[in-house]
Amino acid sequence: LFRNQIITTKPRRPIIAVAYAVTKKSIARSLTTTTTTNNILPDVTLYQYNICPFCHKTKAILGYAGLQPKEIIEVNPLTKAELKFKQKDGDGDNEYRKVPIAFIEGKQVNGSDAIIHSLLQNDAVKESILSKSPSFKAWEDFTDNNDDDDTVWESFVNEDLAAILYPNICSSLGKSYTAFGYVHGVKTFSTLQKYSIQSVGSLAMYFAASRIKSKRGIVDEFSALQEALQRWQRDGLANGENEFSSGKDDPNLNDLLVYGILNSIDGLPTHEQIM
Repeated sequence: LFRNQIITTKPRRPIIAVAYAVTKKSIARSLTTTTTTNNILPDVTLYQYNICPFCHKTKAILGYAGLQPKEIIEVNPLTKAELKFKQKDGDGDNEYRKVPIAFIEGKQVNGSDAIIHSLLQNDAVKESILSKSPSFKAWEDFTDNNDDDDTVWESFVNEDLAAILYPNICSSLGKSYTAFGYVHGVKTFSTLQKYSIQSVGSLAMYFAASRIKSKRGIVDEFSALQEALQRWQRDGLANGENEFSSGKDDPNLNDLLVYGILNSIDGLPTHEQIM
């Protein structure tokens, strides 16, 4: 489900690299811990794009809960043919054309936040997560519900960190083309589809990333990413004093959300640029 790469410490790394590496290494280690539950984990089918930060955010929760989806379906970003079922939006009338989409026990759930919320209401998921979080005395320690910073970090993940990743991974046509190289590992895509997605998709995403920069008033996308990671290092990890934002020996929901977003650039030039 994940590329559980343990990132080794390098001397004299910039503070953003420290924040990035600490979060990824710590969560990756936690993912290897066995979960236990007396209940049956829910049946999940996930529709995704491989380089979608919000899809990786969802998979971070699935992975930490020890929940292996029955199937992960890679969606063709050009045709979206895999979404041939009737995708309902929140009003139930219009088609929903974004990913991730999950079917949890046969019920369609749209969007990463809704999927995660649904999963965290499941008793088996709660039990599984707490079984690998011995430093938490209650479920609220994981969800951080008693902390006003909870909504602040949720907004940070969605509006700041995730939003500036595309302008970074697709800041040039070359980087965008590289990012779409994942398609060659998708067995359900034909050879023609793979090259079409990589060429047309990378071009479309390059222009989409440019529009995101313009809309958010970003002049230097890497500086914006630096600032976001510096904020996580300073306010989330207490200037590096804490391994997790929970302040305990186990990651809470905020830690996993940040990890999931960062995991989407693993293996891409932006990852190397940060490190």
